[in-house]
Order: sequence, then C-alpha cells, then structure tokens
Amino acid sequence: MRLRSSIPLTIAGGTVLALAIAAPALALTRTWTSPTDASWSVASWGGGVPVAGDDVTFDGGPRSTYDLGNLTFGTFTFLSTHEVANGTGSITLHSGLNVLAPSVVRIDPLLSIDAPQVWSVEQGAELSFPSAVKTDGASALTLDIEGTMTIEATGNLDALATGCVIKDGSGLLRLLGGGGGMGTCAGDLAGLDVKAGEVAIVGSPNLGGKDFAVTGGALTGGTDSTAAVVHSLSLAAAGVLSPGATNGDDIGKIDLWGTSNWTGGTYQVDWDATAADSDYVHGANQAISVNGTKLDVRLAGSPSVGDAVKILGSDISYTGQFSSPEGVSLADGDEFTSNGQIYSIEYITQGAESGVLLHWLRAAPVPPPAPALADTGVDSWPVALGAFLVIGVGALLAARRRLRLFTTRRP
Repeated sequence: MRLRSSIPLTIAGGTVLALAIAAPALALTRTWTSPTDASWSVASWGGGVPVAGDDVTFDGGPRSTYDLGNLTFGTFTFLSTHEVANGTGSITLHSGLNVLAPSVVRIDPLLSIDAPQVWSVEQGAELSFPSAVKTDGASALTLDIEGTMTIEATGNLDALATGCVIKDGSGLLRLLGGGGGMGTCAGDLAGLDVKAGEVAIVGSPNLGGKDFAVTGGALTGGTDSTAAVVHSLSLAAAGVLSPGATNGDDIGKIDLWGTSNWTGGTYQVDWDATAADSDYVHGANQAISVNGTKLDVRLAGSPSVGDAVKILGSDISYTGQFSSPEGVSLADGDEFTSNGQIYSIEYITQGAESGVLLHWLRAAPVPPPAPALADTGVDSWPVALGAFLVIGVGALLAARRRLRLFTTRRP
C-alpha cells in the first residue's frame, strides 16, 4: 500500500519539478540608472541587466550602448531624454513603446515587433530612428503620436508589404527616407493608414515602395523643385492631401508610382499666382481616378482672368470628377467658389497630358453687411416703445385671464 501510494507522489513530484524547470522566469522591469554612457551588459541597472522578456525603463543618463545581441523585450518606456546607441544586436518589442514628455529619444539599433502593439509619443516628446523599424509582416503597429516621430534619411518604416501600420494621434510623423512596403489594415485601404494628425514627407525622398491611405489625417510633402515619390495614394473619408512643406502651406509636388484611386477626402491646393505655380500630383505612367474628393484652393497673389494651373496629371489617363468645397460634383467646365475666389475646372482624360486644370475667373462678390438700425432711416425710439407696449398689453391680458378664472372657480 505504501509503495502504491508513493508512486503517484513520486510522479507528481517529478511533474511539478519538471514544470518548475520548464517555466520561464517572470518578466521584470529593469531601469537604466547609470548617469553616464555605458554598455548595457556592464552598466548600472535598477533590478539588474535586462534579459529576454523584461520591460525596460530609462530614467538615468542620456545615453546607453546596446550590446546584448538579438533579444526580445516587453516594453520600452522613456521617462527622460535618451539615446540607445548601436553596439551589437537588434531589438524586438513584444508589448509596446512609450515616450513621455518632454523626453527626446533616439534609438539606433534595428527595432522590430513580433505582436500587435501601440507605440505612444506624448505631446512635447520626440522619437527618432536612424535605422530600420520593422513589423513581422502580420502584426499591426499603431503609432499613437501626440508629439513628433521621425524616420531619418538613413532609416526605414517597413511592414514587409503585408503588415498594418496606423498613424494615430494629433501629432506629426516625419518621413525623411524609407520606402519599405505597407500592407492593408483590416477594413481600410492599402498603405500606411493615416487616421489622424499629419504625416510629412520631408524634402523629396524616394518612397516608391510605400503606399499611403489617407483616411482621417493629412499627408504633406514634396518641394516646389523636386517631387517626393510614393507608390500608390488612396484619399478617402476625412483625409487631406496637401503637398508641400510647412504643414502643406508651401508649394509641393508628389509623384505616384502606382495606380491611385481617390474616393473622398480633400485635395488642398496652394496656387502662387505671382510665380505661376501650384501644388501638383503626377501619376508617373500610372492612371489616376477621382470620385468625390473636394477641392480646397488657397490662392496667393493676383492672377489675371483665364490664368490656369495643372493640379493633377497622368501620363496614361485620368477619370472621374472632383467636388466643390460644399460637396457638389464638378463636371468639365463647371464653376465653383473656394476661399472667396471663383474658378472653373477642366478635365483631360486621355493621353500623356491627362489631368485636371484650374482656371481663375474672378473674386467672389462680398455680400454687404446687414444694415444697422440707425442706417435704415427708422427712428429707434418708436420701435422700442412699440415693443414695450406689445409686451405690456400681453402681460395685462394674461393677468386679467387669470383673475377671471380665479373668480369663476370661487364657491
């Protein structure tokens, strides 16, 4: 009997021991506390040197050198300004990244994700990447930016052409380089999904491998002299396209290397009449289709009647119609008003000169202000007296009616 009872205990004990050996260590939070630059492997850490699975917090000196090889961590949280310099190895994050204001953070090593997560940058904080940021091609990466995030000219934002990347938050994502491919986010159009805030293509980089879906925020970029290059561009819903630097206020040009369809949103066009120049989007050997996108034309200078600029072009073909700022569909030759100016629109649908031209016609008439009472020729005191009498008589009648009801109801 004792032998029989000891066998299950021995097996159970062995099982417990095996499970204890196989179970991974619990993830801990390791805090960078070193006041000066040092390699991660030998630096001063609160809680010890980070190991795989740990959450890492930075609240010490402004620089560290990563040298732990290729490891996966939980989250990175930056409580103060810090640069993670590149020693040896790449970093994968499993749960997210947080940059608290007013931190200015720069991460040099290759940074990847292996699970859906959110990277947040608070208002007043900055985060920049001089190297590649990659997804695993399947997990969604949401960039919740209230401050500023920058992909530098040597960097890249790459979803391996299949992963979902969402730009959310009211802040700014700056792209100085990196043509890595984007996939399609569930329920949305293909490309880097610009849902809020601004994505600025800084200068004129070649992002010919990157698609954009502007559905709620704004896409800006390109310069007057050299076009920024992207792959396809989808404009829909409440999205805004405004070529040029300085929040799109400058003149800018964007080349499209993929077939593009615009099904809504707003195309914000800057026209400099003095320089006879305007924003311009060009389909380089690619067709462009527009259906319902509103035009918001911002004119600088004083054009002459009949002056025209080309705001959209294709070497292949153009189809569809823009809409006025009020949402009225514009046929070829229709007039519309935008920001106090009247234009007509012209469509060229086939051939190397396909596209859309705007013709300036005239300034919209300014309605006269409503006349003040003193300007109508009517004396104000009789009007006021009449109003007083009407109100007074009404009050007396109401009081008399209440008195009559009271007297008739008395026993």
